[in-house]
Amino acid sequence: MPILEEYHNALRLGQKEVKAAAARGEETGLQVLPGDPEELAVRRESLGVVEVPSELIVGTCNELRRSSFSPGFYPVLEEDSEFANKWATLCQAHLEEGIRDPIKAVEYLNRFYVVEGHKRVSVLKYFGAITIPAVVTRLLPRPSDDPEITAYYEFLNFYQMTGLNFVVFRRPGAYQELLEAIGHSNREPWSAEEIYAFRSFFYMFRD
Repeated sequence: MPILEEYHNALRLGQKEVKAAAARGEETGLQVLPGDPEELAVRRESLGVVEVPSELIVGTCNELRRSSFSPGFYPVLEEDSEFANKWATLCQAHLEEGIRDPIKAVEYLNRFYVVEGHKRVSVLKYFGAITIPAVVTRLLPRPSDDPEITAYYEFLNFYQMTGLNFVVFRRPGAYQELLEAIGHSNREPWSAEEIYAFRSFFYMFRD
């Protein structure tokens, strides 16, 4: 298949997604980080290179990038654009040798916003990547009574024990219920074998 035909197919997916979002009265482009990082975060944490679940990469830190993609990161710019040629070139590189360079992203409330590497995310999502490597900076919100923020701080405890970032609850108490259901206290670090077994079961169950 000519490589530009891959862009044509991705563009059709993007246009379909934009049309559906517009019909629902929703945003037709990428989500944008909801505020200035300095105002959102009480502090930052560098997580290094993390395998980020692709479905949790929801948007961008760059307002100018939001209209280049559909909500699901499919391209929406015309096929004769410079953007399309660069996307197609990256697509070819992925098919021949794979995309190895991690993107850069910030994480806020278990949502990831791209700083650098938007087209890499687009190509990898188009080909169905489950995870995407990223150099991640975590923005920690100020603790509050907001249920989502309360649940997020419970996630941080879960993450410290397990290193797992693909189990996302937004209701307070849900992580404790999960731990009790599988027979863990909220203070026990998981072994490598337990992490592997849980990860395998999770993706099998999800599929």
